[in-house]
Amino acid sequence: MPRIERRNVTATIIVQQVGGDLTVRGRVGSDLTIDGDGVKVEQMGAEQPYLIRCSGDCRMSVPQDVPLVVQQVGGDAKISELGDALDLGAVGGDLVLRSVQTVQLGAVGGDLRLKWVEGDVTIKAIGADAAIREISGSVQIAAVGADLYLHNVEGSCDVDRVGADLVLNMDFSPENEYHFNVEGDILCRVRAEANARFIVPLEMPVELDVEANVFDSEDGEHQIVQIREGRAVIVVEEANEMRLVGETEDYVINLGIQIEEEIEARMSTLEEQLNRQLSGLDERIQAWAGQFAPQAEHYADRAQRQAERALDRFRRNMERQKGKRKRASGTRSFEFSWGSSSGPAAAARPNAEPITEEERLMILRMLQEGKISLDEAERLLAALDAQD
Repeated sequence: MPRIERRNVTATIIVQQVGGDLTVRGRVGSDLTIDGDGVKVEQMGAEQPYLIRCSGDCRMSVPQDVPLVVQQVGGDAKISELGDALDLGAVGGDLVLRSVQTVQLGAVGGDLRLKWVEGDVTIKAIGADAAIREISGSVQIAAVGADLYLHNVEGSCDVDRVGADLVLNMDFSPENEYHFNVEGDILCRVRAEANARFIVPLEMPVELDVEANVFDSEDGEHQIVQIREGRAVIVVEEANEMRLVGETEDYVINLGIQIEEEIEARMSTLEEQLNRQLSGLDERIQAWAGQFAPQAEHYADRAQRQAERALDRFRRNMERQKGKRKRASGTRSFEFSWGSSSGPAAAARPNAEPITEEERLMILRMLQEGKISLDEAERLLAALDAQD
């Protein structure tokens, strides 16, 4: 993998196109380092932006305090540790953003995992699931193809369309505005100090596991679900059903968090392994080994995604079985399945692949390397066998 380095970089960095996967990490200092297949770097003049193109996979280390623009990525992307604004155009696969500033995002073809943003987040379209956590500013989203999970958003939330289900776990502030349009169900975790008023369609079923008053609006077109004085206002334009649960009833929320954290942990482990492999080599051996690093990283990422999908399928099956047992026993249940969708939203998932023997071997390798426990490996293998 050829390496390109630039010193004393202070101008905006523009990644015009990456044909494969992209990994970007911010660093202290002013050095720009790029490893990739078919990389081209241009700068028309002093203080002009750096223009970067890469035909295959690309890994970059950029100055933290320099603005970054990513126009197009053909595969997956992971971007982290940035101290300036981030502007992304289109990502064909999955996208992971962590520890970044204000985010402007165009389109993501797959899943989105967004965590720790010191500013506002604006998104046009997400093709599949989205998990958005720990946002100090507001969140504005035009469309999510499948499920959306929002956790600890300090500012306003405006979501025009969610193709499947919505999970909310946040403090609702009277100073902010909240607006949601959901084609599936809404599950909201209500915290002990909540003081909120939900304005929902008149005929929409509402299930309450917390103390609240329910009454019709003055115009007779909506119903109001009010907790305490109802200082914070949450407007739901449309949803199949809404359930409000207390802080102790968070099994679905924990499921979403666990899936996200496992993805983050495995991606971090992969980066650490690659760094250790390259750090002890001299320049000539490192140059030779670098030629094979993009391919190894690509297949490792693919194997991880396969394992995560298998684990996701297994957990969803367990949740569905739990719901069937509850309905069979005569108790009330709420139909909600994180990570699965029905109808048109299901077509938005671009990563579905047939189960292969490679997946089983990969799970055994992960067990051997200590990345998963024996119990987790057995459950993953059982889930794979159930899908054959």
